[in-house]
Amino acid sequence: MQNKILVLTKQLKIFIMLNEKLAEQHFSVFNVTSALSAAQAIASQEFSAVIVDLDCLGFEASSQLVAQNRDAINGPIVILDAAPTPDNLLALFALRVDDYLAAQVSFAELSARIQQRIWVYKTHEHERPVHPELADEVKSSAIHLDDLTIDLQHYQVLRRGVDLGLTPKEFKLLIYLINHNGQVLSREQILNKVWGYDELESSRIVDIHVSHLRDKIELDSKNPQIIKTVRGFGYIFEDKHLKIDFQK
Repeated sequence: MQNKILVLTKQLKIFIMLNEKLAEQHFSVFNVTSALSAAQAIASQEFSAVIVDLDCLGFEASSQLVAQNRDAINGPIVILDAAPTPDNLLALFALRVDDYLAAQVSFAELSARIQQRIWVYKTHEHERPVHPELADEVKSSAIHLDDLTIDLQHYQVLRRGVDLGLTPKEFKLLIYLINHNGQVLSREQILNKVWGYDELESSRIVDIHVSHLRDKIELDSKNPQIIKTVRGFGYIFEDKHLKIDFQK
């Protein structure tokens, strides 16, 4: 993962100071000012961390953004609040944020906290669990697809032993498609099952993730053989020779 950090804020001071402090540690800081632009950035890029200024969207919209995108962010989420409250803290930690701080925190401390949490994620990256949706599907440790090995125990997709670097959301998307081998899935179905919501205006997120997934797993992403587009409907994964290693 590249050292990129996403900052959602409308306060230029916060962006400038974070950019200055984190650039010293070789991080690139990207600023967005809306929930839609944040979701699109998360869908199209990998970030080491995401920082959300609660005052930019308000509590409800910020919470929704975190809930809808948490699984796609393989790194810490830090929330800044100009007026932090115990209720907000409990609600946000239930959504698996990593830190909840007063917006007045010093930028030196904020930078140090972010770096520490990124270090924790990188240190424990190999411990990511198998997705729970597999529990109701095949009980397996690996799926073989031509020269690809989908390692369900270590949450990886490999080609001839080389990790292709799928993000958690890309992995979840691939598993969902495999679990529905031979079935045409609409963008809305995928959005609902993989992201957990069904806002039609967000279905573009599905196309972005499919495109990135193809770039990683297809030998020729412009002529995909694994994930095919069904025009006017959505996508299909279809393989009659799929090989599954079952757990003993």
